[in-house]
Amino acid sequence: MKKIHSLTLLSSALLLACQANAAGTLIPEMSTMTVSTAGAGSAVIAENASVAYSNPAGMSYLNGDALSVNLAVMDLGVHYKDASDPSLDSGNAGGLQPYGSLYYVHQLNDDVHLGMSISVQGGSALDYGTSYGGALNLNDLRLSVMQFNPSVSYQVNQKLSLGAGLQIDYATFEENLLYGQANVNTDSWSLGYNLGAIYQWDKDTRFGITYRSRMEHDLTGRFNSDAIKVDLPNVPDRLDPSISAKSGLAGLNVLNPRQVEVSGLHQVSQPLSLVWSLGFEQWSDNESTRVSINGNNVTKIARNFDNVWTGALGARYQLTSRVRLEAGIGYASSPLDVPEYQAADLPVDTQHRYSIGLTYQWTKDTTFNTYYSYVNYGEPKIHNDGMNGQFDNSNQFFGVTMNMAFN
Repeated sequence: MKKIHSLTLLSSALLLACQANAAGTLIPEMSTMTVSTAGAGSAVIAENASVAYSNPAGMSYLNGDALSVNLAVMDLGVHYKDASDPSLDSGNAGGLQPYGSLYYVHQLNDDVHLGMSISVQGGSALDYGTSYGGALNLNDLRLSVMQFNPSVSYQVNQKLSLGAGLQIDYATFEENLLYGQANVNTDSWSLGYNLGAIYQWDKDTRFGITYRSRMEHDLTGRFNSDAIKVDLPNVPDRLDPSISAKSGLAGLNVLNPRQVEVSGLHQVSQPLSLVWSLGFEQWSDNESTRVSINGNNVTKIARNFDNVWTGALGARYQLTSRVRLEAGIGYASSPLDVPEYQAADLPVDTQHRYSIGLTYQWTKDTTFNTYYSYVNYGEPKIHNDGMNGQFDNSNQFFGVTMNMAFN
Protein backbone atom coordinates (compact mmCIF):
# COMPACT_ATOMS: atom_id res chain seq x y z
CA MET A 1 0.00 0.00 0.00
CA LYS A 2 2.80 2.42 0.88
CA LYS A 3 4.57 1.79 -2.45
CA ILE A 4 1.35 2.30 -4.42
CA HIS A 5 0.55 5.46 -2.48
CA SER A 6 3.99 7.00 -3.00
CA LEU A 7 3.80 6.22 -6.72
CA THR A 8 0.41 7.91 -6.86
CA LEU A 9 1.78 10.97 -5.09
CA LEU A 10 4.67 11.21 -7.51
CA SER A 11 2.57 10.65 -10.63
CA SER A 12 -0.05 13.13 -9.40
CA ALA A 13 2.65 15.74 -8.96
CA LEU A 14 3.88 15.06 -12.49
CA LEU A 15 0.39 15.32 -13.90
CA LEU A 16 -0.72 18.42 -12.05
CA ALA A 17 2.41 20.24 -13.09
CA CYS A 18 1.87 19.29 -16.74
CA GLN A 19 -1.88 19.59 -17.14
CA ALA A 20 -1.89 23.19 -18.43
CA ASN A 21 0.98 22.64 -20.83
CA ALA A 22 -1.39 21.48 -23.54
CA ALA A 23 -3.05 24.88 -23.42
CA GLY A 24 0.24 26.72 -23.44
CA THR A 25 2.14 24.97 -26.20
CA LEU A 26 0.81 27.13 -29.03
CA ILE A 27 2.20 30.67 -29.24
CA PRO A 28 1.41 31.98 -32.74
CA GLU A 29 3.87 34.88 -32.50
CA MET A 30 6.73 32.36 -32.60
CA SER A 31 5.88 30.87 -35.99
CA THR A 32 3.44 33.03 -37.98
CA MET A 33 5.09 36.22 -39.24
CA THR A 34 2.04 38.48 -39.07
CA VAL A 35 2.90 39.65 -35.55
CA SER A 36 2.71 43.34 -36.53
CA THR A 37 -1.01 42.95 -37.32
CA ALA A 38 -1.73 40.76 -34.25
CA GLY A 39 -2.13 37.76 -36.54
CA ALA A 40 -4.67 39.42 -38.84
CA GLY A 41 -4.29 38.21 -42.42
CA SER A 42 -2.18 35.16 -41.54
CA ALA A 43 -3.93 32.88 -44.03
CA VAL A 44 -3.91 35.36 -46.92
CA ILE A 45 -0.81 37.61 -46.82
CA ALA A 46 1.68 36.23 -49.34
CA GLU A 47 4.67 38.55 -49.64
CA ASN A 48 7.69 36.51 -48.56
CA ALA A 49 8.90 33.01 -47.69
CA SER A 50 7.12 32.91 -44.31
CA VAL A 51 3.90 32.13 -46.20
CA ALA A 52 5.28 28.59 -46.57
CA TYR A 53 4.21 28.12 -42.94
CA SER A 54 1.16 30.38 -42.55
CA ASN A 55 -0.55 29.18 -45.76
CA PRO A 56 1.45 27.10 -48.26
CA ALA A 57 -0.99 28.02 -51.05
CA GLY A 58 0.44 31.54 -50.86
CA MET A 59 3.79 30.38 -52.23
CA SER A 60 2.16 30.62 -55.68
CA TYR A 61 2.26 34.42 -55.30
CA LEU A 62 6.08 34.48 -55.11
CA ASN A 63 8.24 34.87 -58.21
CA GLY A 64 11.45 32.88 -57.95
CA ASP A 65 13.04 31.67 -54.71
CA ALA A 66 12.67 33.42 -51.35
CA LEU A 67 14.19 33.31 -47.88
CA SER A 68 12.91 34.73 -44.57
CA VAL A 69 14.86 34.75 -41.30
CA ASN A 70 13.22 35.85 -38.05
CA LEU A 71 15.08 36.72 -34.84
CA ALA A 72 13.03 37.70 -31.82
CA VAL A 73 12.74 37.76 -28.05
CA MET A 74 9.71 37.44 -25.81
CA ASP A 75 9.35 38.85 -22.32
CA LEU A 76 6.96 36.56 -20.49
CA GLY A 77 5.41 37.76 -17.24
CA VAL A 78 3.75 35.21 -14.93
CA HIS A 79 2.99 36.43 -11.38
CA TYR A 80 1.09 34.45 -8.74
CA LYS A 81 -0.59 36.22 -5.81
CA ASP A 82 -1.93 34.03 -3.00
CA ALA A 83 -5.38 34.94 -1.67
CA SER A 84 -4.54 34.47 2.01
CA ASP A 85 -0.78 34.30 2.57
CA PRO A 86 1.57 36.82 0.87
CA SER A 87 4.56 34.61 1.73
CA LEU A 88 3.24 32.13 -0.83
CA ASP A 89 3.31 34.71 -3.65
CA SER A 90 5.78 34.29 -6.48
CA GLY A 91 7.94 36.79 -8.25
CA ASN A 92 7.98 36.83 -12.04
CA ALA A 93 8.35 33.19 -13.08
CA GLY A 94 8.90 34.19 -16.71
CA GLY A 95 11.54 36.48 -18.19
CA LEU A 96 13.32 37.15 -21.47
CA GLN A 97 13.48 34.20 -23.88
CA PRO A 98 15.04 34.46 -27.38
CA TYR A 99 13.82 32.42 -30.35
CA GLY A 100 13.96 32.38 -34.13
CA SER A 101 12.54 30.81 -37.28
CA LEU A 102 13.58 30.13 -40.88
CA TYR A 103 11.52 29.86 -44.09
CA TYR A 104 12.56 29.03 -47.65
CA VAL A 105 10.59 28.78 -50.91
CA HIS A 106 11.81 27.36 -54.24
CA GLN A 107 9.88 27.89 -57.47
CA LEU A 108 9.93 24.59 -59.33
CA ASN A 109 8.01 25.83 -62.37
CA ASP A 110 5.22 28.28 -63.23
CA ASP A 111 2.63 26.32 -61.26
CA VAL A 112 4.52 24.57 -58.46
CA HIS A 113 6.49 25.92 -55.48
CA LEU A 114 8.25 23.95 -52.75
CA GLY A 115 8.75 25.29 -49.23
CA MET A 116 10.42 24.51 -45.92
CA SER A 117 9.69 26.11 -42.55
CA ILE A 118 11.62 25.59 -39.32
CA SER A 119 9.90 27.30 -36.43
CA VAL A 120 9.14 27.14 -32.74
CA GLN A 121 5.48 26.29 -32.20
CA GLY A 122 5.48 27.46 -28.61
CA GLY A 123 6.50 26.57 -25.10
CA SER A 124 7.90 28.41 -22.16
CA ALA A 125 10.59 28.49 -19.51
CA LEU A 126 9.29 29.20 -16.01
CA ASP A 127 11.05 29.37 -12.66
CA TYR A 128 8.88 29.83 -9.58
CA GLY A 129 11.45 28.64 -7.05
CA THR A 130 10.65 26.43 -4.07
CA SER A 131 8.81 28.73 -1.67
CA TYR A 132 5.57 29.73 -3.43
CA GLY A 133 2.18 28.06 -2.98
CA GLY A 134 2.58 25.44 -5.71
CA ALA A 135 6.16 24.34 -4.96
CA LEU A 136 5.12 20.71 -4.41
CA ASN A 137 3.95 20.29 -8.00
CA LEU A 138 6.17 22.70 -9.95
CA ASN A 139 9.42 24.54 -9.29
CA ASP A 140 10.73 25.22 -12.77
CA LEU A 141 10.21 23.87 -16.28
CA ARG A 142 11.28 24.23 -19.88
CA LEU A 143 8.93 23.20 -22.66
CA SER A 144 9.76 23.61 -26.36
CA VAL A 145 8.05 22.42 -29.54
CA MET A 146 10.07 22.73 -32.76
CA GLN A 147 8.40 22.08 -36.11
CA PHE A 148 9.86 21.13 -39.49
CA ASN A 149 7.22 21.84 -42.14
CA PRO A 150 7.99 20.92 -45.79
CA SER A 151 5.24 22.10 -48.12
CA VAL A 152 4.11 22.39 -51.74
CA SER A 153 1.77 24.75 -53.61
CA TYR A 154 -0.03 24.43 -56.92
CA GLN A 155 -1.57 27.30 -58.87
CA VAL A 156 -4.80 25.92 -60.32
CA ASN A 157 -5.62 29.06 -62.30
CA GLN A 158 -5.26 32.83 -62.05
CA LYS A 159 -7.68 32.97 -59.11
CA LEU A 160 -7.16 29.76 -57.11
CA SER A 161 -4.03 28.36 -55.43
CA LEU A 162 -3.80 25.25 -53.25
CA GLY A 163 -1.15 24.11 -50.79
CA ALA A 164 -0.27 21.27 -48.43
CA GLY A 165 2.47 20.44 -45.96
CA LEU A 166 3.80 17.77 -43.62
CA GLN A 167 4.18 18.81 -39.95
CA ILE A 168 7.07 17.16 -38.10
CA ASP A 169 7.19 18.18 -34.44
CA TYR A 170 9.95 17.59 -31.93
CA ALA A 171 8.97 18.39 -28.34
CA THR A 172 11.10 18.46 -25.19
CA PHE A 173 9.87 18.86 -21.64
CA GLU A 174 12.08 19.21 -18.58
CA GLU A 175 10.80 19.94 -15.10
CA ASN A 176 11.88 20.14 -11.47
CA LEU A 177 9.22 19.57 -8.80
CA LEU A 178 8.71 18.33 -5.22
CA TYR A 179 10.60 21.30 -3.77
CA GLY A 180 13.49 20.74 -6.17
CA GLN A 181 13.95 17.08 -5.21
CA ALA A 182 12.54 15.46 -8.36
CA ASN A 183 13.32 15.88 -12.05
CA VAL A 184 11.53 14.84 -15.24
CA ASN A 185 13.16 14.94 -18.68
CA THR A 186 11.10 13.77 -21.70
CA ASP A 187 10.85 14.25 -25.45
CA SER A 188 8.83 13.03 -28.42
CA TRP A 189 8.27 13.23 -32.19
CA SER A 190 4.86 13.71 -33.77
CA LEU A 191 3.52 13.86 -37.34
CA GLY A 192 0.66 15.85 -38.82
CA TYR A 193 -0.31 17.80 -41.90
CA ASN A 194 -1.56 21.21 -42.98
CA LEU A 195 -3.67 22.37 -45.93
CA GLY A 196 -4.35 25.77 -47.45
CA ALA A 197 -6.13 27.62 -50.24
CA ILE A 198 -6.17 31.22 -51.48
CA TYR A 199 -8.79 32.68 -53.81
CA GLN A 200 -8.23 36.00 -55.61
CA TRP A 201 -11.70 37.55 -55.71
CA ASP A 202 -10.58 40.58 -57.71
CA LYS A 203 -7.44 42.72 -57.99
CA ASP A 204 -8.07 44.34 -54.59
CA THR A 205 -9.54 41.46 -52.57
CA ARG A 206 -8.50 37.92 -51.77
CA PHE A 207 -9.41 35.29 -49.19
CA GLY A 208 -7.46 32.44 -47.64
CA ILE A 209 -8.17 29.42 -45.48
CA THR A 210 -5.79 27.09 -43.63
CA TYR A 211 -6.15 23.87 -41.69
CA ARG A 212 -3.59 22.36 -39.32
CA SER A 213 -4.16 18.81 -38.08
CA ARG A 214 -4.21 17.62 -34.50
CA MET A 215 -0.74 16.83 -33.11
CA GLU A 216 -0.49 14.52 -30.10
CA HIS A 217 2.81 14.18 -28.29
CA ASP A 218 3.45 11.06 -26.24
CA LEU A 219 6.42 12.38 -24.26
CA THR A 220 8.69 9.71 -22.83
CA GLY A 221 11.89 9.93 -20.83
CA ARG A 222 13.17 9.56 -17.31
CA PHE A 223 12.35 10.78 -13.83
CA ASN A 224 14.52 10.89 -10.75
CA SER A 225 13.53 11.86 -7.23
CA ASP A 226 15.15 12.05 -3.82
CA ALA A 227 13.43 10.65 -0.75
CA ILE A 228 10.98 13.25 0.52
CA LYS A 229 8.28 13.44 3.18
CA VAL A 230 5.33 15.45 1.95
CA ASP A 231 2.99 17.28 4.30
CA LEU A 232 -0.35 16.90 2.52
CA PRO A 233 -3.79 17.75 3.92
CA ASN A 234 -6.61 15.20 3.90
CA VAL A 235 -4.28 12.18 3.79
CA PRO A 236 -5.49 9.39 6.16
CA ASP A 237 -3.15 8.60 9.04
CA ARG A 238 -2.85 4.98 7.90
CA LEU A 239 -1.13 6.17 4.72
CA ASP A 240 2.41 7.52 4.92
CA PRO A 241 2.50 10.64 2.69
CA SER A 242 6.13 10.18 1.80
CA ILE A 243 7.90 9.46 -1.45
CA SER A 244 10.96 7.26 -1.42
CA ALA A 245 13.87 7.90 -3.78
CA LYS A 246 12.88 6.70 -7.23
CA SER A 247 14.10 6.64 -10.80
CA GLY A 248 12.80 5.12 -13.97
CA LEU A 249 10.80 5.78 -17.10
CA ALA A 250 8.14 8.48 -17.25
CA GLY A 251 5.52 9.21 -19.88
CA LEU A 252 2.80 11.80 -20.42
CA ASN A 253 0.74 13.07 -23.34
CA VAL A 254 0.34 16.63 -24.61
CA LEU A 255 -2.10 17.63 -27.34
CA ASN A 256 -1.98 20.45 -29.86
CA PRO A 257 -5.49 20.67 -31.35
CA ARG A 258 -6.63 20.92 -34.94
CA GLN A 259 -6.93 24.51 -36.13
CA VAL A 260 -8.86 26.30 -38.87
CA GLU A 261 -8.31 29.92 -39.89
CA VAL A 262 -10.01 32.12 -42.50
CA SER A 263 -8.46 35.45 -43.55
CA GLY A 264 -9.16 38.32 -45.90
CA LEU A 265 -7.11 41.12 -47.47
CA HIS A 266 -8.76 44.22 -48.91
CA GLN A 267 -6.83 46.98 -50.71
CA VAL A 268 -9.07 49.88 -49.70
CA SER A 269 -6.98 52.54 -51.44
CA GLN A 270 -3.53 52.83 -52.94
CA PRO A 271 -1.75 53.32 -49.57
CA LEU A 272 -4.19 51.48 -47.25
CA SER A 273 -5.06 47.79 -46.94
CA LEU A 274 -7.12 46.04 -44.27
CA VAL A 275 -6.61 42.44 -43.12
CA TRP A 276 -8.62 40.18 -40.83
CA SER A 277 -8.66 36.63 -39.50
CA LEU A 278 -11.14 34.35 -37.75
CA GLY A 279 -9.99 31.07 -36.24
CA PHE A 280 -11.06 27.96 -34.37
CA GLU A 281 -8.96 25.60 -32.20
CA GLN A 282 -10.56 22.33 -31.07
CA TRP A 283 -9.21 22.08 -27.51
CA SER A 284 -12.21 19.98 -26.46
CA ASP A 285 -10.49 17.03 -28.21
CA ASN A 286 -8.16 16.89 -25.22
CA GLU A 287 -10.30 14.54 -23.16
CA SER A 288 -7.70 13.40 -20.64
CA THR A 289 -4.03 13.44 -19.71
CA ARG A 290 -2.23 10.24 -18.75
CA VAL A 291 0.92 9.80 -16.71
CA SER A 292 2.83 6.53 -16.65
CA ILE A 293 5.74 5.40 -14.51
CA ASN A 294 7.87 2.48 -15.68
CA GLY A 295 5.24 1.61 -18.27
CA ASN A 296 2.29 1.53 -15.86
CA ASN A 297 -0.56 4.00 -16.35
CA VAL A 298 -0.88 5.19 -12.77
CA THR A 299 -2.84 8.41 -13.17
CA LYS A 300 -5.42 9.79 -15.56
CA ILE A 301 -7.28 13.06 -15.25
CA ALA A 302 -10.25 14.33 -17.24
CA ARG A 303 -9.67 17.65 -18.97
CA ASN A 304 -12.18 20.43 -18.85
CA PHE A 305 -11.09 22.41 -21.91
CA ASP A 306 -13.42 24.38 -24.15
CA ASN A 307 -12.84 25.09 -27.81
CA VAL A 308 -11.06 28.36 -28.55
CA TRP A 309 -12.25 31.04 -30.98
CA THR A 310 -9.87 33.70 -32.26
CA GLY A 311 -10.21 36.93 -34.20
CA ALA A 312 -7.91 39.70 -35.38
CA LEU A 313 -8.18 42.93 -37.38
CA GLY A 314 -5.26 44.88 -38.82
CA ALA A 315 -4.29 47.71 -41.15
CA ARG A 316 -1.24 48.40 -43.31
CA TYR A 317 -0.44 51.90 -44.60
CA GLN A 318 2.21 52.58 -47.27
CA LEU A 319 3.74 55.76 -45.85
CA THR A 320 6.44 56.13 -48.53
CA SER A 321 7.76 54.01 -51.39
CA ARG A 322 10.06 52.29 -48.87
CA VAL A 323 8.16 52.41 -45.55
CA ARG A 324 4.92 50.67 -44.61
CA LEU A 325 3.29 51.04 -41.18
CA GLU A 326 1.29 48.14 -39.71
CA ALA A 327 -0.94 47.64 -36.66
CA GLY A 328 -3.54 45.23 -35.37
CA ILE A 329 -5.59 43.94 -32.45
CA GLY A 330 -6.51 40.34 -31.68
CA TYR A 331 -8.58 38.21 -29.32
CA ALA A 332 -8.66 34.55 -28.25
CA SER A 333 -11.25 33.01 -25.96
CA SER A 334 -10.16 31.02 -22.92
CA PRO A 335 -9.96 27.20 -23.08
CA LEU A 336 -10.39 26.95 -19.32
CA ASP A 337 -12.36 29.10 -16.88
CA VAL A 338 -12.65 26.76 -13.87
CA PRO A 339 -10.18 27.67 -11.04
CA GLU A 340 -10.12 24.05 -9.83
CA TYR A 341 -8.59 22.92 -13.16
CA GLN A 342 -5.95 25.62 -13.51
CA ALA A 343 -2.26 24.84 -12.98
CA ALA A 344 0.88 26.86 -12.44
CA ASP A 345 2.88 26.08 -15.57
CA LEU A 346 0.87 28.45 -17.78
CA PRO A 347 -2.57 29.29 -16.37
CA VAL A 348 -4.89 30.23 -19.19
CA ASP A 349 -7.50 32.92 -19.71
CA THR A 350 -8.79 35.05 -22.57
CA GLN A 351 -6.05 36.74 -24.59
CA HIS A 352 -5.96 40.29 -26.01
CA ARG A 353 -3.26 41.30 -28.52
CA TYR A 354 -2.07 44.81 -29.45
CA SER A 355 0.59 45.05 -32.15
CA ILE A 356 2.50 47.54 -34.28
CA GLY A 357 5.21 47.15 -36.90
CA LEU A 358 7.13 48.63 -39.79
CA THR A 359 8.31 47.14 -43.08
CA TYR A 360 11.28 48.79 -44.79
CA GLN A 361 12.23 48.13 -48.43
CA TRP A 362 16.02 48.13 -48.16
CA THR A 363 16.73 47.04 -51.72
CA LYS A 364 14.59 45.78 -54.59
CA ASP A 365 14.91 42.21 -53.30
CA THR A 366 15.34 42.72 -49.54
CA THR A 367 12.93 43.98 -46.89
CA PHE A 368 13.09 44.17 -43.11
CA ASN A 369 10.03 43.92 -40.89
CA THR A 370 10.27 45.00 -37.25
CA TYR A 371 7.43 44.42 -34.83
CA TYR A 372 6.26 44.77 -31.25
CA SER A 373 3.28 43.00 -29.72
CA TYR A 374 1.82 43.13 -26.23
CA VAL A 375 -0.40 40.19 -25.24
CA ASN A 376 -2.53 40.30 -22.11
CA TYR A 377 -2.95 36.69 -20.98
CA GLY A 378 -5.49 37.70 -18.35
CA GLU A 379 -5.78 37.17 -14.59
CA PRO A 380 -7.01 33.59 -14.15
CA LYS A 381 -7.96 32.40 -10.68
CA ILE A 382 -6.64 29.12 -9.34
CA HIS A 383 -7.91 26.86 -6.57
CA ASN A 384 -5.84 23.73 -7.13
CA ASP A 385 -2.53 22.04 -6.26
CA GLY A 386 -2.39 23.73 -2.84
CA MET A 387 -2.79 27.13 -4.48
CA ASN A 388 -5.64 29.53 -3.83
CA GLY A 389 -5.12 32.84 -5.53
CA GLN A 390 -4.82 34.60 -8.85
CA PHE A 391 -2.29 35.09 -11.64
CA ASP A 392 -1.40 38.21 -13.58
CA ASN A 393 0.05 37.13 -16.94
CA SER A 394 1.27 38.90 -20.05
CA ASN A 395 3.82 38.63 -22.83
CA GLN A 396 5.73 41.04 -25.05
CA PHE A 397 7.33 40.21 -28.39
CA PHE A 398 10.11 42.16 -30.10
CA GLY A 399 11.44 40.93 -33.44
CA VAL A 400 13.05 41.58 -36.81
CA THR A 401 12.42 39.52 -39.96
CA MET A 402 14.68 39.75 -42.99
CA ASN A 403 13.00 38.80 -46.28
CA MET A 404 15.03 38.14 -49.42
CA ALA A 405 13.88 37.33 -52.96
CA PHE A 406 16.03 35.58 -55.58
CA ASN A 407 14.48 36.20 -58.99
